[in-house]
Amino acid sequence: MSAQDIGAATALWYPRTAGDTAAVWLALLILVSAYVVLRQVGVSDGGAGFWAPAAAAVVALLQVWRGARDGEAPSVQRLRRAAFARRVLTLAILTYLGTSLVAGAVGGFVPVIPPGGSPDHAIAVGVRLATTVGLPVSLILIGGLGRLSATWLTVRRPFRWLGLISAVPALVSLALHPIAVAFSANHGTTPPRGLAETAPRTAVVTVLIFCALALGNLNGRASLRRRAARTDGAHLRSPGAVDAGEATGPNARPS
Repeated sequence: MSAQDIGAATALWYPRTAGDTAAVWLALLILVSAYVVLRQVGVSDGGAGFWAPAAAAVVALLQVWRGARDGEAPSVQRLRRAAFARRVLTLAILTYLGTSLVAGAVGGFVPVIPPGGSPDHAIAVGVRLATTVGLPVSLILIGGLGRLSATWLTVRRPFRWLGLISAVPALVSLALHPIAVAFSANHGTTPPRGLAETAPRTAVVTVLIFCALALGNLNGRASLRRRAARTDGAHLRSPGAVDAGEATGPNARPS
């Protein structure tokens, strides 16, 4: 990857236009607001921890569908399979780290279970923190990876690869579940919930991760198009273009 590509990717990570991330922020607002409202009306932490992300996922999917329908087709560039595979693998690793590291940091605030005590309170606090703090922070970071994917996944159907990438955290969590159960039993930490209990929330969170990647990709593509338009406009307005007799307007004719 050239220095120019790295610079463009860095600029995409933090776009200047605040409206670029409006869809992601809307989903996050619905996520937190729905959780608070559900808890106020008496829904359990586990139920609110599922239905709030589900509501946010529905809104995010609608935003992705509208953006994909109204947006232009992605630019396609020929790339060697090995280089493309490295980019996909890098995005998958960063996506997993963006979820696991935040989850680990948030999990440090879960209260310790007293000897012989019930883990229900600790599990409820863990779900509460994961829904209102961990998940929003992870989605913000993953949205940045989606903007980065606009320069890396220069293929005809980037959403197909983003869908595979979004499933990586769930697959790794599924593979590590027996290890987490054994660790909890040996060290007395908060036990992980069963797979059957967490499967619906895991599926919804996977959809949210995909939406964050897809919305970031759409925003990144829009930023690239705006940057290209500004570059072309600056070239047409340059003194060299006028002196050379090039057409610079709709009715201008070359000399």
